[in-house]
Amino acid sequence: MNKFLLISISFLLIIGNAKSQERMNSKQLEANKEVALNLSKAIMCGEWEKVDSLISDDFKYEADGRPAIGKQEYIGFMKNVLSNAFADMDMNFLHVIAEGDLVSVDYTNKMTHVGEFFGIPATQKRIIASGQFIREVKNGKVTAEWQTTNMAGLMQQLTAK
Repeated sequence: MNKFLLISISFLLIIGNAKSQERMNSKQLEANKEVALNLSKAIMCGEWEKVDSLISDDFKYEADGRPAIGKQEYIGFMKNVLSNAFADMDMNFLHVIAEGDLVSVDYTNKMTHVGEFFGIPATQKRIIASGQFIREVKNGKVTAEWQTTNMAGLMQQLTAK
């Protein structure tokens, strides 16, 4: 076999393997996106057992410069603060980008203020929260989340006359 033919066959095998790896990676990225978005959907629907199953036990959450919290504190906040303060949540995922184990999401969340939220009594106003989060997904579970919310815009909507 001449050198040119051997090099050509090797090159085709390498390209074929790279394409196969790319397809596999694409499938994993889509699976990671699904896990990351399913967590938000489960929170909005109050499916707390599903929320628990989607989050790893060593989960860490950091948001808006506050100290990191773990899985149980996160679920507690979502269940006892966010879900008690807001109803009729309609979250839209504007941009969802995955790379490696990370899924980045730009979102808006239309919701009705039905309970106390950071000292502000229920106003019954329909508001729109916006922000971004990055979730790390490994082995089908969310292992970490970094979030920023437009809290100034949210509070302004709640306190406007």
